[in-house]
Amino acid sequence: MKCTHPFRTYPITACLLALILCLTAGCASTSSKKLEQLGKVLRVYNNAFESKSENGGSMYVQNDYRMDYLLKYSEIKTKVSFHESQTLNHAYYRDGKPVSVNVEDPEKEFNEAVVTMRYQIAISPSNVLKNFIHDQHWHYENKMWLLKPNLDPFLK
Repeated sequence: MKCTHPFRTYPITACLLALILCLTAGCASTSSKKLEQLGKVLRVYNNAFESKSENGGSMYVQNDYRMDYLLKYSEIKTKVSFHESQTLNHAYYRDGKPVSVNVEDPEKEFNEAVVTMRYQIAISPSNVLKNFIHDQHWHYENKMWLLKPNLDPFLK
């Protein structure tokens, strides 16, 4: 009886093919991995922040700023109603110097990002919607993106 399944006939070929696929998948540049990780962190943080979750995404705030963040966030939860938000721009930096991110050239690493957001909010006791632009300053530390927050614009 003749076997027609190629992977049973050529087990070494099958192993080599699997190895090549794994190596190809692992060759993604560090820049593209950082971009992907930043995108995920932005979605989770902004969802927690705008939905007034218990901690408001404080797990993504740098340790030095976390206590102040939580105090101001408790005031935001009671005074601010979020209606819309939109990401307007991303700017990338390496040690304070702007860089353009090119996923094909991993030499141009970045460790900071400024994400410009547009928020439409109402601050009680007013029910008037107001738009304002807010920059989120993100820093890559210990293989994780962390926010250096500025919540003062939400409390004016």
